[in-house]
Amino acid sequence: MAVGPDVVDVLVPTPAHAEVAVAVLDAGFAVQLQKPIARTLDDSARIVAAARSNGVMLRILEDYIFYPPLVQLRDIVDSGEIGAPVGLHMKIVNTGRGGWDVMPSSMEWQFEQTRDGRGMLVFDHGWHQLAMAVWMFGPIRRIFGWIGSTEVAPGYALDAPATLVWEHDTGLRGVLDLTLAVKTYFKSDFYSCDERVEVTGDLGSVRCNRISSFGRQEPSVEVYRDGEIRAFHAIDDGGDAGFAASTRHLVDLFRGRVDTPVMDGDTAHTVMTALNGALESARLGIPIDLL
Repeated sequence: MAVGPDVVDVLVPTPAHAEVAVAVLDAGFAVQLQKPIARTLDDSARIVAAARSNGVMLRILEDYIFYPPLVQLRDIVDSGEIGAPVGLHMKIVNTGRGGWDVMPSSMEWQFEQTRDGRGMLVFDHGWHQLAMAVWMFGPIRRIFGWIGSTEVAPGYALDAPATLVWEHDTGLRGVLDLTLAVKTYFKSDFYSCDERVEVTGDLGSVRCNRISSFGRQEPSVEVYRDGEIRAFHAIDDGGDAGFAASTRHLVDLFRGRVDTPVMDGDTAHTVMTALNGALESARLGIPIDLL
């Protein structure tokens, strides 16, 4: 008897996700898609509908929600140590120095993809950060995007500076500040961008100091409460740590140790709805209601 694969990992460029993933789902195979789920909201809906109608698993590999320092941050928030969450702040500084060497053909493809007018930085970073926000605090009901443009080479511009501001269904508000500082150097074995995430509670705060690079050599997670700082020094905080933990989760899924993927199709579509809303908001210059 022929035995099929447990899961098909779809690795085609994002604009082709729907075409390939729907065909695999229609064939009855479980699918793992690299983030983001799609390039458009319509494609995202097609993929989710195919998974549902065929009764097969759809999982989106979003490494940030498995990154150990961010998992520690969420655990601290959930523990009540910093009290009731009252604010979420995310800051990213993109640079042109440091990090791994990327083949020119890869960058050319990235710029080619942005011809749909959706940009490179906001679409990628926005997906990561909004995925984290939904993972921590649930659906987003309203979002506003203010997206600028900076020419980095003749004929090539990046969508920065950019600011996204949103409100969760719970009333909690979040902000993403995305800055471009092309002359700044950040030591990194991966991408050369400095990323920070901070949740403020009514008793204190918890902060993840780095995700992609080693801009500031502080402990990867710090908690502030009552005039004291508690630091976490021994967390696996390399740029590949989230991918490793995500892979372990996938293996656990198929060995029956966990029942459902952390980011299934419906959750990914919720993130895509928020990201699409931010882009539409920037185009129209007004906040967008999502729920």
